[in-house]
This record gives sequence, structure tokens and C-alpha cells, in this order.
Amino acid sequence: MASVHHFRTAFRGFNREDVVQYIEYMNNQHNAKIEKLNEQLAAAQAQSADPELLARLEAAEARCAQLEAQLGAENAPVTTSEEELEAYRRAERTERLARERAQQIYTQANAVLADVTVKAESASNQISAIADQVHAQLEQYQQSVSATKDAFQEAVATLYTIRPEE
Repeated sequence: MASVHHFRTAFRGFNREDVVQYIEYMNNQHNAKIEKLNEQLAAAQAQSADPELLARLEAAEARCAQLEAQLGAENAPVTTSEEELEAYRRAERTERLARERAQQIYTQANAVLADVTVKAESASNQISAIADQVHAQLEQYQQSVSATKDAFQEAVATLYTIRPEE
């Protein structure tokens, strides 16, 4: 009875090593069956020299050869050049898809950068306006502090002039 074999999936197909191992496994099983049948044939020939059994044996061998030919045709491995061509096609498709995806990402990134640039310029303009306001207010506060300081100095000078001397 044939065993169920699960191939690991790879990008766009099956894992190549799994497939190669499976083919080798099936080939080894096939060779083991052939060896077993040959051993049985040799044992049967050694046990019997009966012409009727020999005729049946020859018919069985012919049938075995026919089945081996069918099995060989069904399980003919893909040639190396076909495997390479298919791998090249898969690689080409993968590269094309990667280029398309990179272009999409590039376009999206440019759109985001353009949006961020507009927002940064707007924020910069707002910050400049606020900085100008703060600078104007700071100058007003400095003038107020300076005027207050001058007023205090005049008041102190006036107090010194008013004060009676002892």
C-alpha cells in the first residue's frame, strides 16, 4: 500500500528537496520490489524444474517486464533541463512580482513623504508666526521691566533727596 507523503510548501510551489527525496524514495521502493521478485524467481527456479511451472514463470516475467515498462513511463523523472527551465520561470515570475511590489511601495512612500512635507511646512509657518509673537511680547516685557526699573530708581533717588539728613 502506498504511503501518503506530505510536501512542505515553498514560495509558489513545493519544497524542491521534498520532491526530490520523494522521487528517490519511490525509486528505491521500486528497486526493492524488483530485487524481491528476482529473488522469488530464483528460488522458484531452484525448487522446480517442472516445464509447466517454467512456462508460467516466463509468462510472469513477461508480465513483470510489461508492468515495469508502464511504471517506468509513469514515473519518468523530469529531466534536469526541464527542472532548470521551470525553476528559471519561477524565479523570473518572483522577480517581476517583487519589482511590481517595490514600485507600489515606492509610490506609497512618495505620497506619504509629500503629505509629511506639506504638513511640516505648515507647522514651520505656524511656529515662525508664534515665535515672532513671543519675540514681540518678550521685547514688550523687557521694555516694561526696564521702565519699571527706571521708575524705581527715580523713586529711590527722590526718596534720598526728600529724606532729612541727620
